[in-house]
Amino acid sequence: MARGLVPLLVFVGLVVGCGSQSDSMPVRENLESIQAPGSASGTTTRAKQLVRHDCKLSAVYNVREATGSAFLIQSQTLHLRLLVPHKGTPYAVECLGPIVVELPAAASKLAAEAHDLHGGRESSLELRTPESIPLAPGRRIRPESGKQFVVIELPRRAGGGYDNFRVELAFRVPKAALVRERVVYTALVTCGATSYLQPVVPLGTDLGFVNAFTPPAKGKALDFVLPHLAAGISSHGEETQSLACQR
Repeated sequence: MARGLVPLLVFVGLVVGCGSQSDSMPVRENLESIQAPGSASGTTTRAKQLVRHDCKLSAVYNVREATGSAFLIQSQTLHLRLLVPHKGTPYAVECLGPIVVELPAAASKLAAEAHDLHGGRESSLELRTPESIPLAPGRRIRPESGKQFVVIELPRRAGGGYDNFRVELAFRVPKAALVRERVVYTALVTCGATSYLQPVVPLGTDLGFVNAFTPPAKGKALDFVLPHLAAGISSHGEETQSLACQR
């Protein structure tokens, strides 16, 4: 990825057993901030009201061309459309939800940090390991067998500073040739008394693809391979996602 990283680590958070240090290895992974905060909220004034809210996403990619490496900047406008069936129902659509990561259940010493790309601010982030997460109206999903969910709450930064930081996720896992995970960026949807997470990258209704990587030697950080926000080498893309309330 194109953006730099302030090399500061403070290990805080959840600790669960993972064997001795000699049996495990450290992993540090960079997750780019791509979502601009923004929300729409209110109470419906009629039945079957369609709430429209657009979200802005942007990312920088380091790509290889015939002449060498180059930077590719992509953005996306995501049109979220929430159909609320009943009049008088409170609703909210928030573009900036948490990042959800599915890691091996044996992963321990979990910590997440926000690192300012231009120096200055570094801060620990709230990190949870819930047994399940609401990923659709009225539906909670559990991690796959031998896995665990890690939910990272992202800071809200106004204006152009929303993508001026990276998240570094750090953990230890038993020594292995590959580490497998799933990562999804989400929006937060509330309809009436219920809320759920809507995957936005990758866009869909589940946790997306499994990413397998070889951890760099000596605990060096690696960059999560973010799916492209637009087709090919296009600079901008647009997508529409229909949302629903719990029936």
